[in-house]
Formats: sequence, C-alpha cells, structure tokens
Amino acid sequence: MTWIAPITPFVTGYLVLVALMIGSFINWAAARRPPGESIVHPRSHCRACGRQLNSLDLLPVVGYLVRRGRCATCGTEIGAAAPAVEAVAGMSMLASILWLGLWPGAAMGLCLVAAWGVAVVSVSARRFSPAEEAR
Repeated sequence: MTWIAPITPFVTGYLVLVALMIGSFINWAAARRPPGESIVHPRSHCRACGRQLNSLDLLPVVGYLVRRGRCATCGTEIGAAAPAVEAVAGMSMLASILWLGLWPGAAMGLCLVAAWGVAVVSVSARRFSPAEEAR
C-alpha cells in the first residue's frame, strides 16, 4: 500500500470538481465568443433579464438542479446543454482516473476535458458565425 492510497478518493473528488469547473468555463466561453462579447466584462448574467448570477447559480450542475433549469428571477428556461457540457467534463476526468489510476488518469482526464472544450467552443463558433447565418 502506497502513501497516497488513503487520500486517493479525496484527490479524485477534487480533480472531478476541477473538471466540472472547467466545464462551466467551457460553457461560458462557448456562449460569449461567437457573438463577440468580452470574456472579461460583464459578469455572468441571465440572457433574458440581465440578472447577475450569484454563487449558487454558478455551481456546476448543482446550480442548474437547484434552480430547476430556470433563471431565479424571470423563470426563463436555461436549457439542458449547460449542465450536460459540465457533466461530460467531470465524467471524463472520473472515467480516466478509474480506468488508468490517479497519476496517468488525471493527465488523461485533463487532456480529454481540454479536447471537449475545444470541440464545444468550435461547434458554438461555427453555429453562430456570420457565414453560417448568411446561408
């Protein structure tokens, strides 16, 4: 038994949480880059009513479930794509760690999450590009 075995579940949980947060960032980048919005300002907000999102709203997957997929202020539906992107990022990390072990699994998980981010942002950019809208 190695020295890391007792803390492996905690490290795994932490890495999955980090992957979920990266998934949240992927959503944010996919939503802001195609229409040309700044990635710095304004803060995350409801696209319908403009309310700034609070800490609960920004929790990956959990915020969506607590709010039942709707804005807390105006009740506009958020859509299932946001928690799905976050969940895929978290599950990619977890599956990699369970399959390969902590060290190589964490590295593979980060690579998978990064590839997932590139794919989601690329599809979003193509979907909302002016060239696609002209067709």
